[in-house]
Amino acid sequence: MEYRVAATVEEALALLGSAGTSRPVAGGTDLAVVIADRVMSPGLLVDVAGIAAMKGIRRTAEGLAIGAATTVSEMATRPDLPACLSQGARAIGSPQVRNLATIGGNVCNASPCGDTLAPLVALEAAFVIASRAGRRTVPAGEFFLGPKKTVLGAGELLVEILIASRFLEGRSAFRMIGKRNGQAISQVNAAVWLLVEKGMIREARAAVGSVAPIPLRLRQVESLLAGRAAAGLDVDGVLAAVDAGIAPISDVRASVDYRRLVTGSLFRDALLEALGG
Repeated sequence: MEYRVAATVEEALALLGSAGTSRPVAGGTDLAVVIADRVMSPGLLVDVAGIAAMKGIRRTAEGLAIGAATTVSEMATRPDLPACLSQGARAIGSPQVRNLATIGGNVCNASPCGDTLAPLVALEAAFVIASRAGRRTVPAGEFFLGPKKTVLGAGELLVEILIASRFLEGRSAFRMIGKRNGQAISQVNAAVWLLVEKGMIREARAAVGSVAPIPLRLRQVESLLAGRAAAGLDVDGVLAAVDAGIAPISDVRASVDYRRLVTGSLFRDALLEALGG
């Protein structure tokens, strides 16, 4: 296996296009595991962790731009991010893992239980993908195709994540549950974003993870919330819609019945926090 360090996006793309089994790597906290387990054996690893254009969080006229090589630890501590996204980042791994792992790696790993995925879907984030042919932008809701599968093609690289300024307003929250308090892989997670004006929920976005093959946006739940008074909200009716919208499976981490039970509880907690109480 060959290992090369790229200094620019252009250099990374040239290297990725030079070998059919090349893979980008930043923190490597997920990739190292699958390579060690011989699930994957790329011929070339292209290190993109040091590319300045792929690091950091900046404010733009349209909202926020987050470099794909930005560490999860930075995401976890930034007060200018929507709460659901920073809370999701804080839920990932241990401090050591968060200091190495990147937001782009968490996204491209495409695990249904990834703790930044549901927040990014709920926030209608857009993913900027570069290749030697140019750049394209893919909505978060269209990026994930299945467990560990995305729309990324050979020679493509996720370089930036965009969040529109409208989602920097309002309130949001994230909840997850795992088998232990530290370094837990989510059995279920949930993200909610609300815009409340004059006591009315004007807009709502909701997504859940680890209850379907991809992070799942709950559009029926959003429609049910929008236009309702925040005070005295029929939470049980909302939770019934959540339950109807998910399709969990049993696996080594949790059963179908458990996932259905805790999804409602997590969503309730996230919803109430986003409502402000």
